Amino acid sequence: MSDWYGTKNHSIGIVGGGRAGHGLLKFFHASRIATVSFVVDPNREAPAMEAAKAEDIRTFTDLSEALHRAPCDIVFEVTGNEEASSELGRLVAGTSAHVVSHHAARVVVQVQDENMERLRTSLTAPLKKIKDEIGTSLEGSRNIVSRINQIMSSIQMLALNASIEAAKVGVHGKGFMVVADHMTKSVESVRNLTREIENMNGNLTQVSDQIDSALEHLN
Repeated sequence: MSDWYGTKNHSIGIVGGGRAGHGLLKFFHASRIATVSFVVDPNREAPAMEAAKAEDIRTFTDLSEALHRAPCDIVFEVTGNEEASSELGRLVAGTSAHVVSHHAARVVVQVQDENMERLRTSLTAPLKKIKDEIGTSLEGSRNIVSRINQIMSSIQMLALNASIEAAKVGVHGKGFMVVADHMTKSVESVRNLTREIENMNGNLTQVSDQIDSALEHLN
């Protein structure tokens, strides 16, 4: 029992590059106590073979060569082919390798698929709800920023006109010049604030995009 739940790393061989083999590869590749040593299939373009090559896992088209060049602790046979199963049994006879039949291996894959479906169901709805709430907040925030910018443009225009009129009347327009200056500074302060809001909106957009990516991977 301690071997299975302790720190020992088990080397795994996968015989069969189809959907079941691909499922096993994904299942074990994420494990901290198991390492996939090889995937073997006559078809080099089989799904598990392609996935293994992408992860720098050794691939073979010949079962005997795979077992000879990449010894492993446990071999999963997922071809469903009786001839391949018999050959595997003959090749591992007398070795320390354990063979898991395609029936048992497929149960592992089905349980993995079931767990993933359960995970998708539990995460998809909450993530979509968060994304919708972000979208609503972004829309409202952008509308507010747009209205503030319109108002600030109007105030800035008034400040400019006040400065022009104050300049026309010289020293008597000094008070108007001070007011116009304060108005201009206030406009700039508010615009700095709206820029900060727009930056936050940009961050929320990135979060929304990340949620989209997560939902895509879940599907």
